[in-house]
Amino acid sequence: MTRALRYWPVPPALQAVVWQALGSAATLGAALWVTASLGLAAQGEFGLAKSWFDAAAAICALGLPQGLLHLHYRRALPLAAMRPWLARGGLGLGTAALLAAGAMLLAEQRLAVAVLLSLPFAVGHLLARSVLLAQCGPVVFGIVTALPALCVLGGVAVFGVLQQSQGFDLLLLAAAALAGSTSIAMAWRSAGQMSRVEWSRTELWQVSLKSWLQGAFAALMPAGLLATVTWSGHDAIALGAASLGLHLYQLFAVLAGYVAPLLFDHLARQDRPALTAWPAAARRAAMVLLGLASIGVLASAMRPPLAAWLLPLSLMLTAGIAAVAARVHATVLLARGEYSELSRQAFWRLALALGLTALALRWLPAAAAVALALLVIEALSWWRAAALTQAAPP
Repeated sequence: MTRALRYWPVPPALQAVVWQALGSAATLGAALWVTASLGLAAQGEFGLAKSWFDAAAAICALGLPQGLLHLHYRRALPLAAMRPWLARGGLGLGTAALLAAGAMLLAEQRLAVAVLLSLPFAVGHLLARSVLLAQCGPVVFGIVTALPALCVLGGVAVFGVLQQSQGFDLLLLAAAALAGSTSIAMAWRSAGQMSRVEWSRTELWQVSLKSWLQGAFAALMPAGLLATVTWSGHDAIALGAASLGLHLYQLFAVLAGYVAPLLFDHLARQDRPALTAWPAAARRAAMVLLGLASIGVLASAMRPPLAAWLLPLSLMLTAGIAAVAARVHATVLLARGEYSELSRQAFWRLALALGLTALALRWLPAAAAVALALLVIEALSWWRAAALTQAAPP
């Protein structure tokens, strides 16, 4: 398949974005399918469960995907040299996850059991993506990135046809196992022959743990926001509406996430990483979307019956645009090695988002409260990261 893609008359970077966009479409499609076939309440349950699966994987990865790329690009370390160490780590994680899942099973925490059992596959998938980006290029990286979402969409389609609104935890576990097993096998093969090269575990952990904080705080955002809605006393339908709104925001965040590894791959090879200018097409698209969002806010104020869905939609659209800009500037900071700054930003983003959501829920519906909180933190993040990237690189 990879050989055939070489003859596709589209640049590899764009191919990667297309494949990852397919994954985003699958994620959104799964949410819409659940909502249309099973209702908003089921979407709330599905969205909350998926957010915890995603958060747990990012937390337990400990930033190692970024650490692997750092050693590969900055120290020219063959990835095959780390294969035995990664295999031992995977075995340890699997053992720990199995023991913890047993304890949660005794406590009758079904969702926690499924999340814990998924961790070896989900963390392995994140590590495999880094290996495949370095060894096989952006196209294979894009395909593998889209794989989990495609597996989830397939499972959700079956649930919808069967009108099965229970067991989303098992569905997400099965999708993680299938996608993780596939990507791990591909990465293991692509890493090449075993290489006996000395490398620094200390440097790997120093870089990994710095980037880990950023990923952990970011991954906790959707789970934390939906949990805040639940703890505030809102019903499952309100939770479902907030979850759907988050999908619109995440479309933009994921789009930035698609571009970020490719941009990092380019910037990390430079001695003094810097952002030159935004493409004109990107600026025009942002202005059009901001104009539409402004019209939506005004229409919500003038026609209150429309505000229930139009106001959250408009606020999420604006937050999404700010998220893309903030992520691009943050990638420059990442390529410069400013991990501490990015970790501080990630912490305050999460803290402010949860606090603002809890406050806004006193006056606004759940979807609008979450959207407003995200808009504020993304605008602040954009402002802060842009100010820092305009400064001269260290």
